[in-house]
Amino acid sequence: MFNNGQLYSGKFISHVYPYQENKAALGLNILEYDLSKEEALRSMNNKIMFFAGPIPLKQGGEGIVGRMPVFIGNEFWGFSAVIIKEDELLNTIGVEKLPEMDLSFKIAKVDKISGEENFFYSVGKKFDVQEAESVFIEDGNWNMYVYSQKKDVIINTLWPLILSAIIISFFISFVIVNILKRPAKLQQLVNVQNKKILDTEAKFKTIFDRSPIGIVHIFSENSHFIDVNQHFLSLLGYEKQELEQYNFKDFWVDKAALDTLLAEKNKIETSFFKKDGSQIQVRVAITYLRDKNKDSYISTIEDVTKINEALADVKKLQSQMQMAIQIAQLGYWEWSVETDDVLWSPTLYEIFKIPKDTEISPELITSKIHPADRERYIESLKSLLNGEQVEPYEAKLLDPNNQLIHVLGHLESEKNINGEVTKIKGTLIDISSEKRIQEELDQSYDVVLEQNKRLINFSYIVSHNLRSHASNIKSISHILSEIPHSSEQGEMFEMLLSVTQALDDTLYDLNDVVNLQKIAFISKEELLIKKYINRVLNTLEPEIIDKKTEITVNIPKDQRINFNPSYFESILLNFISNAVKYKHPDRLSKIQINYLEKQGKKVIEIKDNGIGIDLNKNRDKLFGMYKTFTKNPDSRGLGLFISKSQMEALGGKIEVESKLGEGSTFRLIFK
Repeated sequence: MFNNGQLYSGKFISHVYPYQENKAALGLNILEYDLSKEEALRSMNNKIMFFAGPIPLKQGGEGIVGRMPVFIGNEFWGFSAVIIKEDELLNTIGVEKLPEMDLSFKIAKVDKISGEENFFYSVGKKFDVQEAESVFIEDGNWNMYVYSQKKDVIINTLWPLILSAIIISFFISFVIVNILKRPAKLQQLVNVQNKKILDTEAKFKTIFDRSPIGIVHIFSENSHFIDVNQHFLSLLGYEKQELEQYNFKDFWVDKAALDTLLAEKNKIETSFFKKDGSQIQVRVAITYLRDKNKDSYISTIEDVTKINEALADVKKLQSQMQMAIQIAQLGYWEWSVETDDVLWSPTLYEIFKIPKDTEISPELITSKIHPADRERYIESLKSLLNGEQVEPYEAKLLDPNNQLIHVLGHLESEKNINGEVTKIKGTLIDISSEKRIQEELDQSYDVVLEQNKRLINFSYIVSHNLRSHASNIKSISHILSEIPHSSEQGEMFEMLLSVTQALDDTLYDLNDVVNLQKIAFISKEELLIKKYINRVLNTLEPEIIDKKTEITVNIPKDQRINFNPSYFESILLNFISNAVKYKHPDRLSKIQINYLEKQGKKVIEIKDNGIGIDLNKNRDKLFGMYKTFTKNPDSRGLGLFISKSQMEALGGKIEVESKLGEGSTFRLIFK
């Protein structure tokens, strides 16, 4: 009579028997199924077996379902259920035979809340239940009625109704006692096995809940969730109770991909929807729990979004590196110490100028290295095999025509987990063109250096010899000017004296410049900056007072620089005197002397509010010899030229900012 059974995992039907007849019921949420949820809740809350029905069954037909709640400790696990077909029950209690005894029979399901009766079976003549005898069966909320027009018949034959109630009650007791319980000996064995199962389930539950990837248990028939772990919920941004309105397929961007996966039982990479509407890339795998019937399956979901992004970055980097290697003509090679195999990149064949089908060996490579560099290369390999590091090197190769190829190489070793060298690998780049250019530059430099020496010598000879002659002319002019002469001759002698004096000054300046260029070694020492600034200000004090100049010095008292003392004082004197000299006529002259550090270099800044310089016109000739930009008769155009030469001679430089009519700022940047 009870050949059909069900097991529930939580509120879902997870197992049915027999499978083919009842598989349509798999995945049914019993607590949301209107036809039986009330009885299921009553059974679960009261921890008793309760019968629902007769009701339409999900798998077809009608029947009565008896559910016994199962608890592990105090935690609800699910239900164990039997299904009794209506006709089988009625045949068992023999109600078809009642009309032969002049009896009519009805069975009604009683609504617990409203008290209304739903008659689902009757036999015999129609009758009013108010005139009939009745029996109430509490385990199923059923009323059973029997009626006869002959009152004495009811009294004498009420036993069938009582017998029916006894049979049903006995049946219920039989199910509870003999189906859901076992004989004591068998029960003991079952308890032992159950303990093992519970231990295994506890371990599985721990793994399931704490797994670093998403895991879900799914009904195959309708993709409903049986269980999910926390990582899956976190992955998609849901709470567990929110999944009741969804099935597994709802989260797939490509729904067909799930069907493909279920058919092939393999892994697949696809995309899932998150709660916020965004998508993540996942790797999904499934395993059927029962391969024969495929009732349900376990699916693992791994977030591969970051992995795929990293792989994309790696591919992009590889592409960029490959492009860079091609552009730079960089060759790559590997030598396996264990197998003696050699791997070459295509560029290496081009560098060595040998055919790409050439069989490469360590001996061939060594033979292509110039004899002058061969021993160093072999020693480098030995050092690498000993686990040492070697510096990048330059070497010469010989092409098939014995022409030199200049290369820049880098070598390194690769070790296994035991620290043993397993590979030697390296890179090579052809620098023959750079070598040729460098040689040409060196030759050009030597030519320029030689020409510069000759020019300096020529300048020295010219300045020295001309100055001797100019001195003679100047002396003769003075002698002639003292001889009595006419007024016209006097004017001529004055002009001659002026010209010879100018020539002498020019030759004097030229001699200073030549001497500056000829100095091969310029001594340097630690100089206290403020000391030299104060010395220059003392020298210029009369002019500073005369020009009514306000000077502010912002220099730390202990700040020093490493420079030549004579050059330093000369440079300071030149720039500070210019700032005093070229004041603006319409405002009080102000000068600031500041110290700062710029990109690790020491800087002295001299800033004024004087007449300024038009740099758009004069920047290129600002530091030229004999270049002046004012109408001051004392300007000779030599100071900036000398100062710049002195700074550059010791590795320094000068920067300038200026605006006509507003002032100038000169920065002395020391090495």
